[in-house]
Amino acid sequence: MRPALAILMAAVGVVLLIACANVANLLLARATSRRKEIALRLALGGSRVRLVRQMLTESFVLASLGAALGLAIAFWTARSLAAFLPPMPVELL
Repeated sequence: MRPALAILMAAVGVVLLIACANVANLLLARATSRRKEIALRLALGGSRVRLVRQMLTESFVLASLGAALGLAIAFWTARSLAAFLPPMPVELL
């Protein structure tokens, strides 16, 4: 049973790595599409620190919402999977 679980954990890790790379790519594409907006804000007198702070705040909010959603899905999935397990024998308790 342990080798199967190890393979499953490795597969989950690879999927998580792909998902993280996808999100990073989406954030880079979004930043690239906002070049004109950033240039305009700089031309109007916005400081680079303020722009970086705004982008970091936006990324943090997105990451927090994603983490909360992921934790909620994991919690509900774990509870529903536990409902399908057979009851434990008294000798193992």
